[in-house]
Amino acid sequence: MAETEERSAEVREGGTNEREVRSVAQLKMLHSLAAKLNRLNDVQQIGEVVTAELRTLIDYHNCRIYLLQPDGETLVPIVFRGELTEYQVETYEELVTKVGEGFTGHTAATGQTYYSPDALRDDIGVQIQGTPEVEESILCVPLKYGEKVTGVIVLSNLGIDKFDEEDERLLEVLASHAAVAFENARLFQMEREAAETSSALLGLSQALTGVHDIGTALQRVVAAVASIVSASAIAVYVQDPETGEFRLAAHRGVDPNLVAGSSRTQVDPETASRFLRSIDEPFILSKEVVASVPPEYNLIEEMREALIAPLRWDPDGFGALVMIAAETDEAFAPRDVRLARGIADITSLALGSARRFHELERFHELVESLEAIFWEADPVTFQFSFLSRRAALILGREMEEGMGEPQSWGDHAHPEDQANALAAFRTSIEEGGDHNLEYRAIGREGETIWLRDLVHVVRDPQRGTRQIRGLMVDITERKRAEQALRKSERKYSEAFKREREATQRLRALDDMKNTFLEAVSHDLRTPLTSILGSALTLEQAGLNVPPEDAQDLVRRIASNARKLERLLSDLLDLDRLQRGIVSPQRRPTDVGALVRQAVTESDLLGDREIETDVDAGVVSVDAAKVERIIENLLANAARHTPAGTRLWVRAKTQDGGVLLVVEDEGPGVPEDLRDAVFEPFRQGPGQNTHSPGVGVGLSLVGRFAELHGGRAWVEERPGGGASFKVFLPAA
Repeated sequence: MAETEERSAEVREGGTNEREVRSVAQLKMLHSLAAKLNRLNDVQQIGEVVTAELRTLIDYHNCRIYLLQPDGETLVPIVFRGELTEYQVETYEELVTKVGEGFTGHTAATGQTYYSPDALRDDIGVQIQGTPEVEESILCVPLKYGEKVTGVIVLSNLGIDKFDEEDERLLEVLASHAAVAFENARLFQMEREAAETSSALLGLSQALTGVHDIGTALQRVVAAVASIVSASAIAVYVQDPETGEFRLAAHRGVDPNLVAGSSRTQVDPETASRFLRSIDEPFILSKEVVASVPPEYNLIEEMREALIAPLRWDPDGFGALVMIAAETDEAFAPRDVRLARGIADITSLALGSARRFHELERFHELVESLEAIFWEADPVTFQFSFLSRRAALILGREMEEGMGEPQSWGDHAHPEDQANALAAFRTSIEEGGDHNLEYRAIGREGETIWLRDLVHVVRDPQRGTRQIRGLMVDITERKRAEQALRKSERKYSEAFKREREATQRLRALDDMKNTFLEAVSHDLRTPLTSILGSALTLEQAGLNVPPEDAQDLVRRIASNARKLERLLSDLLDLDRLQRGIVSPQRRPTDVGALVRQAVTESDLLGDREIETDVDAGVVSVDAAKVERIIENLLANAARHTPAGTRLWVRAKTQDGGVLLVVEDEGPGVPEDLRDAVFEPFRQGPGQNTHSPGVGVGLSLVGRFAELHGGRAWVEERPGGGASFKVFLPAA
């Protein structure tokens, strides 16, 4: 009996010693594992280290580590360690599971450890088809970062009830360390991808810097995208704003023989609209959707997933960047979509810049076509910063150092007039505004010529700077006519009469020319192209046009001229505002009368019912700018509301200023666009095509309000629609 008790004590003591040794080994393993995990930032390496270290303390025949994917439903095995040959028949697709399915999915769904001592007879388990039925124990522990489940560690061992409580506690502690390591690796991977994305987009931006041609920009885009996004083919389509067709403008990876001379280079609007899922954000077309694309538009023969990134640039440019997946079974990742969004933004900015540069070149061509010298000069040193090429024809002359043009304003003046001309020029700068100077100058051949200089000075009160520019017009012939008139006046009274009439005609013509040049200099309003077609129709048809048709053509000419004048005025005003050369000319103004007049004279309202509620009161404002504010708000309401809808116009004096309100019962402005609609070249959704605009009207409303020290904003009108408000404080 004593011997039996002694043996029992030895057994207990041996078991205790074994547990103590095991606990020490577990602590050492966990300490060693934590140190190793802190040095790792790769998910696969972390999984390999965890399974290897775990094997030293827990007996298992199979270990899998699953990580939860961004969709929050899919569990993907990132590492597998096992010994049984039966599991070699399992494929990666069969091991992927969903939250709530089987032991792994159940653990992920509950966030709690689950132990099945007899997995074969456990209802929660799911048998993988084709694998043998064996008796095994399965222990599943969730990977948790805080309260969030990020994955599952699954251990299995042959036989029934092969894991104990110590195994479970050890695995839970190990899982907590592993979860932190996996989360750190995920964050590191996100940072690395963000850095790679930023680097790639910076490279694209640098490649497009200084590109002033849309075609060149698109070619560089497709070349750069090939190194950013994995794709077998890349193409850019540009929409024709008139026909709506999409033209293949650039491509890479597309067989040239496949698209050469084929209909693949033009996609009709109806077909494009079927597959253009968004006009603002990148989107993916699955292989099934791509398979429904008409064969004549396919860029490659195999059906593959496609990533589409819409392109939008000022003022009305639209296109699409198309990327075809690298392989037939490959899919674009969320990172690819984010990259596509960045690529589209950078490309749209570059295309907008190229478009504006092209328009600037057209402006310079217009300036060079004038029979006058356009110039810009520094208001302090008088040094020319720009001289149109006509200066060389009129003022360029032989000097000691060779052929040259004047370097500063005043160099070209005749020595006898130079002092007076410079004094008048300084006075013009000090006073600001517009001034006409007449003086003699030295011409190309050294001859004396007369110039009329239209000097325009603008002050920027915020920056404290000035800008000065002008037009030099050769009026030598007019001066000569005047001199001849004075000479003949003393000798021949009848001749004097004839000369005077001729001079008056010359003066009238010269004034007309000068008026035109001033308009070009200040406003650049030349909307002749748009009315040329109707005018030529009247000219060529002569008297054969029925009166009603002729009257219709005349109405169209007038209407188009008014539209173009408004559009160009808005663009020019926006340019002046952006360059800071506009300041409010405040005068005491009856704002109520001004608002009623603007509503009465508007030609954009059609048959709309207008309700006007204005206070009588005089406020110190810039009347012209306030009138433009009302006109642009009415034009905006007309463009974005159906015909026949009501409009409300109010003007109320309050808080030492005036509040202007224009409301409609249209679709309104979405909350996320209420600030953007006041940006240049931004248009709200649902614009009617019968009343074109370039997206600067509301921008001018905001800028004019700011000039007065006020602001403009839009709210939802009670009962539906938009309520545009402008507050102008009194001076």
